[in-house]
Amino acid sequence: MPAVTARRRHRGRGLLILLIVVAVLLVAADRIAVVVAERKVASRVQSSQNLATAPSVTIEGFPFLTQVVANHYPKVKLAARGLTVGDSGKRVTVGSLTAQLGGVRAIGNYTGVTAQSVSGAATIGYSELSRLVGLDLSYAGATSDGNGRVQANASVTALGQTVRGTVAAELKVSTAQVLSFSQVQVAISGGVGVSVPQSITSQFQSLLAGQYSLAGLPFGLRIQRLQAGPSGVTIFATAHDVSLG
Repeated sequence: MPAVTARRRHRGRGLLILLIVVAVLLVAADRIAVVVAERKVASRVQSSQNLATAPSVTIEGFPFLTQVVANHYPKVKLAARGLTVGDSGKRVTVGSLTAQLGGVRAIGNYTGVTAQSVSGAATIGYSELSRLVGLDLSYAGATSDGNGRVQANASVTALGQTVRGTVAAELKVSTAQVLSFSQVQVAISGGVGVSVPQSITSQFQSLLAGQYSLAGLPFGLRIQRLQAGPSGVTIFATAHDVSLG
């Protein structure tokens, strides 16, 4: 009886080890498969969106192979850099773009990808925004709606005199993906208690009267709002029923 018990224990340990080895191999195969798929999706995105470099792609969820069988990937994250948006004459570089794709399905061996929804956030640094607008813009502080304000120190000439001041405004974007400024405020340097002619105020306001295209984000993303912050202006954008390839 002791010998039989020992053999049973030995077989039990052997079966347990076998199950552990199989589990490890399955997990390894799952992780290898997800890495291969992420690389294929990144390549597909790069070519379909004409990106200079392949984006970083993360397919979330475990196990991955069950998503392959169902051909349904609930959440895919993507990060890209070095994008440019705007008109051909005045393009602006977007420092980074992070996007989350929902309801993703693959076509063929990842030769194409569709997504039910895409939400993205991109950042434009103040150096790029300043180059676009032609003023040295910086963060001017928060607003009640959380979208923030930008400002620039500038000078105008009136009646042969140079008048210095600060012009500040909120950012807005139209359905045509055009950036403009609203709620423009002017503060004249040393002008406390001094009546400033409307003509001078109007000159300062005109410095932020331009309109600038931000069209051209990948995936057909449409900008919903802009938020100024200490490190730059964040673009929040969405898209639906996106097809890549």
